[in-house]
Amino acid sequence: MLIIGSGLAGLSAARQLSIHGIEVLVLEAHERVGGRVRTDIIDGIHMDHGFQLYNTAYPEGKRVLDYQALDFHPFSSGVISATEHGRVKLGDPRELLSWLPTSITSGSLGSKAAFVRYALAQARKSPAEITSGIDSSAHTALERAGVTGKFYSEVIQPFFSGVFLEPELSTSSRFMNLVLLTFVKGKPSLPRNGMQAIPDQLFNALPTGSVRFNSKVSSVSQDSVRVGSEVINARAVIVAADSTSAHELSGVNIPSWNSVTTWYHLAPLGTIDEGKPVIVVNGGAAGPITNSVVLTNAVPGYAPGAHLISTSALGIHEKGLDLSRQLRTMHDTDASKWELVGHYPISQALPAMTPPHAFSSPVEQDGIFLAGDYRTSSSIQGAMVSGRRAADSVLEKVFGQGVPHAGN
Repeated sequence: MLIIGSGLAGLSAARQLSIHGIEVLVLEAHERVGGRVRTDIIDGIHMDHGFQLYNTAYPEGKRVLDYQALDFHPFSSGVISATEHGRVKLGDPRELLSWLPTSITSGSLGSKAAFVRYALAQARKSPAEITSGIDSSAHTALERAGVTGKFYSEVIQPFFSGVFLEPELSTSSRFMNLVLLTFVKGKPSLPRNGMQAIPDQLFNALPTGSVRFNSKVSSVSQDSVRVGSEVINARAVIVAADSTSAHELSGVNIPSWNSVTTWYHLAPLGTIDEGKPVIVVNGGAAGPITNSVVLTNAVPGYAPGAHLISTSALGIHEKGLDLSRQLRTMHDTDASKWELVGHYPISQALPAMTPPHAFSSPVEQDGIFLAGDYRTSSSIQGAMVSGRRAADSVLEKVFGQGVPHAGN
């Protein structure tokens, strides 16, 4: 059994097949697993490929990952918005009681109450109810729910822009509702050793020799692939590469990409953002930054002996862009001496999910099986589910093994 790509979808497919006794070979074009979920560790500094978080409420992750080993460090249940009239702090009073005054007084109380009602309504639904519901843009759904005015423009819109990597919230409201469900029921978090620890854990659980690195596939059929001049035969093939590569290999229709640029800065130890691991969003302050966060407020080991700040902007931007003035505004501290240590322009960061978005795209096309977040939802949950679904389809159609449905 062949799998192309060792991102989360490919590794999840390999895991499911291996559990059911199927020998797998995963062909990976690069030198390590993870796909777009990767971490560079340079001089002890952990830099993920773009600002990424894992939500502990992801059903697929809860089912297959060892949370204790990953040692997740949660973010605070709040957000700071850097607006043209100063920083506004909003948070769950059960956790951020000192932020209660600004949480109440900033923006329209009616708009905030409408958002809370909307989010809690999604949390009471099952994933199946959400994915089969009426779809529109996220912006339209929030507007209909009464989430408007400054609270929308200074908090909700910039926050979700950083989640979806697009500015207008034209993303599927179904997907936004799934995100809200996970926010209410779980915690956005980082593993102790970086996001790479998630695919590494899946990889380390596979039988030895299951993944072959530096093996770029140039063509694929129902029962074989070509790597350079070598043809490898198999009972079936799962294409679990990124959507662009999947299109080139199989001809499958794919969505467009949303892009992002992330910079990493080192700062001396001190108190930034009250020492809280909280996302700071651009709620109207001048400059290109979408969001910024002191990662070491959540995981000190990301940069021992210093603070590490991750800052992202939609689109592709040059390394030397001067961000110091906006970072000072967003974090309310002098950022002029912060040291730039990383720059990640990522043109293919997330597949776009415009409405109506289907969460159950067919897993087979012309006898080739397909997996990837673009087949379900642009998230870690979506990638892992897509891999398991493709593997289950192979088990049933190729090997005659029925597998109990594990949910979405």
